[in-house]
Amino acid sequence: MTQINFDFGHPSADGVAVLAGELVHVVPTGRFKVGKRIVVRDSFEVRLDEHGTATVTVPPTDNTFAYEVTVGESEDTWRFVRCVQVPDSTTVLNFSDLVEVDITTLTPVQTGNPLADIDQSDVDWALSTINA
Repeated sequence: MTQINFDFGHPSADGVAVLAGELVHVVPTGRFKVGKRIVVRDSFEVRLDEHGTATVTVPPTDNTFAYEVTVGESEDTWRFVRCVQVPDSTTVLNFSDLVEVDITTLTPVQTGNPLADIDQSDVDWALSTINA
């Protein structure tokens, strides 16, 4: 089992204020197994405390499911949904550090510009492969 720490805030005139009292909705993307037990796709909610934080304990994910986490109610303009992988860990993990995955393929979501990571060795390899 892995513990996940949620810590949320919102902009304010003084910088960032805590997002106290809001619900965090957690649901696996599909059923999964823990040992011989089949765990059905059901959800649970946790309410953020007065500091805008909450900690939950969940089974780690594998290549068959991830967790879909929703913060805020449907009428909230700031509401967001994030689908994440949860590694098996004995230490508490921050939700902000978890890898976001595509809800359909469960593959990591591309962030940033992949072309920014190309250097001359990549270009040389591509040219040598084309010319081979």
